[in-house]
Amino acid sequence: MDIVRIVYRPWTTRVARRVLVGRSRARGAPERGRFTREDVEAFLDVAWKSYDERAPDLPRQPTVGSTMNVRLACFTLSFFDALLAKGVAREHAIELVADAAWGVYSVWGRFASTAARLAPGKASALGFATSGKGGRKGAVSLRFPFNAPGYLIKTVTAERGTAFNVVRCPIASYFRDHGAADLCVAAWCNLDYPLGEMTNQKLVRTLTLVQGDDHCDFRVFPAARTSTMQSSVPVHGEVLR
Repeated sequence: MDIVRIVYRPWTTRVARRVLVGRSRARGAPERGRFTREDVEAFLDVAWKSYDERAPDLPRQPTVGSTMNVRLACFTLSFFDALLAKGVAREHAIELVADAAWGVYSVWGRFASTAARLAPGKASALGFATSGKGGRKGAVSLRFPFNAPGYLIKTVTAERGTAFNVVRCPIASYFRDHGAADLCVAAWCNLDYPLGEMTNQKLVRTLTLVQGDDHCDFRVFPAARTSTMQSSVPVHGEVLR
């Protein structure tokens, strides 16, 4: 059973229509017009056909969550390629895909926000849970769909907030293998920032696996405590490379 096809196909269709219809086909070229509903339907048709061709060759994953995420990454790339094939410039296509991806990803944030309200201090919009005061001495465990062993993390001692390093991410591996690190940063990695904001958290991250580092460093703080300290902190991926 392919959960991405069953669950996400109708969902992604609604989001793609909402996000793309009416957007410019090309930046700075108004004569090229704007995307119509028919354009979006054509992109989706091509993307799902490409997904169906690629899915059987996807690397096997050890968990349901990592399997689902790699399949979603495959569809992300397939939709992106459909845009490129119709002449959409790469940077513009990345922006469009990232905006559509947020329409899907933010739903996870609403679930996490509810969990955080029900269990303050234990659950996070970024998908992890901590034990121990403030997360300083407790273990960090990623929740579905980012749970081990599909994803591997190392807890880091921190004076404030919660700190951990992700040392294995199947999504990063997939996009790097397909030469699409820039797409991964924009349409996956960078969505963690607004996701954290949904429960009043601030994410600081300076390293990412997809951009060639040996881990992703997650440092998460209550937003109110970090409003003035982040301006000098470099964040990987905020500028597309």
